Amino acid sequence: MAELKVHEIPYDIEEEAIQPVASEHSHTPERPEVVVVPLSPSRKLNRISKMEKWLTLVLIAALIGLGLVMINLRTTISKVEQDISIIQDGVTKNEAEILQLEQEKSELSKSERIREIAEEKGLTITSDNLRKVKK
Repeated sequence: MAELKVHEIPYDIEEEAIQPVASEHSHTPERPEVVVVPLSPSRKLNRISKMEKWLTLVLIAALIGLGLVMINLRTTISKVEQDISIIQDGVTKNEAEILQLEQEKSELSKSERIREIAEEKGLTITSDNLRKVKK
């Protein structure tokens, strides 16, 4: 098998030789400041890919579409609520009219009223034959 041969090399470095090299590297040249120029809007648009532009366009169109759909739904709901209130008003009027007609029917069908009308016409009524109208 192969053997690894180790050679020891002495490293004797003088300190004087190290110092001049370090002093040469310690002095770094001054660099000018970097001025960042803002990009114009057209350059910014050039940096955006076509896919991103289409995606943004589709997103904006979807938001506008959703807004229009919401407005349409709210308008439809408002119209339906108005129709419901009109129908409820009609039902309330009909119920009031039904109540009034039932009261008139009960007043007209009282046995005392029928007896008075019969006496005015010259008729005699026995109380056994007198009945209240049911319908």
